[in-house]
Amino acid sequence: MAEIDFASLHVLVIDDESFMRSLLERILDDIGVRQVSTSENGSRAFEVLKSSRSKIDLILCDLEMPEMNGFEFVEKLRAGEDERYRDAPVLILTGRSDEDSVHDALDLGIQGYVVKPTSRTVLEKRMEKALRAPPIDPDRT
Repeated sequence: MAEIDFASLHVLVIDDESFMRSLLERILDDIGVRQVSTSENGSRAFEVLKSSRSKIDLILCDLEMPEMNGFEFVEKLRAGEDERYRDAPVLILTGRSDEDSVHDALDLGIQGYVVKPTSRTVLEKRMEKALRAPPIDPDRT
């Protein structure tokens, strides 16, 4: 299996906590990701997606945020709010680990779920798995 070139990835981090956005940026830098965009909520994330000069390869998204939470963001993404990213790989990063939240997120067509706080090793493995996952069928969700 081909190795993932993390240095070529563009990752979007969506989290309402500035500390968590900064922490994730540092972890992604340690993994080798050189291009990271950030957003404080789902509404703003769509603005970032639309204005991005380079393709975003992976989205890391919190669940609980003001204005538009992670569930609403993924649902709108999969519905085609921005056609270019309708089937983009999404990893949910959240402090919620209850079974209902996991199932609700998976039903929206995400590629993985990471409970915060996370380590570099866990995040890197989940990113690899998400990036290797077959494309989702947004019409299935």
